[in-house]
Amino acid sequence: MKKIISAAILSCMFLATFAQQQVDPAEEIKKQLNSDQLAQYEQAESLKAKGDNLMQQAVTKQNQSDKLKTQAAKQKKGKAKKLNKQADAIDEAVATQKNSAYAQYEKAARQFYAVYSENLESLIEECPANKKSSAQSHISEAESFFVNAQDKLKRTPTGKKVTPLQIMKVKEDANKSFDDALDNCIQAYADILGWYDKKEEPKPQPVVQQQPQKPADKIVYKVQIAADNKELTLAQLRKIYPTTEGLNNELEDGVYKYSIGFFNTYEEAAKARDEIAAKGVSTGVFVIAYKNGKKVDVSEVYHPQE
Repeated sequence: MKKIISAAILSCMFLATFAQQQVDPAEEIKKQLNSDQLAQYEQAESLKAKGDNLMQQAVTKQNQSDKLKTQAAKQKKGKAKKLNKQADAIDEAVATQKNSAYAQYEKAARQFYAVYSENLESLIEECPANKKSSAQSHISEAESFFVNAQDKLKRTPTGKKVTPLQIMKVKEDANKSFDDALDNCIQAYADILGWYDKKEEPKPQPVVQQQPQKPADKIVYKVQIAADNKELTLAQLRKIYPTTEGLNNELEDGVYKYSIGFFNTYEEAAKARDEIAAKGVSTGVFVIAYKNGKKVDVSEVYHPQE
C-alpha cells in the first residue's frame, strides 16, 4: 500500500516548494541571525544530524527484521517461530535506537525553536502590515504545537515493565508536533521575508496600523484505522496496516486508538480512507478531526454545504 501523507511528508513538500522557487530556508534564515543565534542554530543542526544518523541505523536494523519475517512466512512452524523471535529482538533494538534518535531531535527542536522565537520577535516588529497578520498566525500555531509536544513528552510511560516500543510511540508523536512547530516558524519567515512573492514586487505602500487579529483555527484531519483496550504490538498493527511509518497512537478514555495521516482538508482524508478500505482494511476506518490540537467531532469543523 502506498504510504499515506504524514506530517513528515507534508514538511518535505513544504520545503520542496521553496526549492522550486530557488529558496533555501536554512540559508535565508541564517542571514537574519546575530552571531550568538547563528552559533545556537548551527549547534541545533549538528544535533539533528546525529539524530538522522541514529535513525538511519535504526532503519537498517528494521530492514533486517523485515527480511527475517519474510523468511519466517515461508517456513514451517518451528523454524518460523525461531525467525520471528529473532525479528522481535531486533524490533526491540530498533525502538531503543529510535528513542536515542528522538532524544537528539528533541534537543535540536528546542534549540531551533528558541532561536526562531527570539529572531522572529525582532523581525516581526519591522514587518509590513500586509504580511504581519499571516506571520503572527503561524507564530501562534508554532507555539501551540510546541506546547503540545512538551505535554506529550510528560506522558512518557515509566517503570520496569515499560518497553522501548511504548516509549518510542510517545516520542514519535511528540517529534511530529515539534516538526509542526518548526514548520510554522519557517512559514512565518516565508511570510515576513516574502519567499512566495513575485520577483517584481509592487511599490511599498504606507503602513496602516491594524487591530490585532485572532489567529485562524488550526483544523487537521486523520484516518482512524484501529482501536483496542490493549496496546497493539507491531505484529498486530502490520496485519491491519502494512507500515508503522506515520502511524499515530493515542490513549483516549482507556482505549488505544491508532490513526494515520495529517490532512489539511476533509476531502484529502476521505480519499485516504477510501484507499485504505480498498486494500481490505474496512472495519473501523473513518475520518477524525482536530481543532487547535484538540479532538472534535468532524461535523463541528467540516460543513460541506458551505
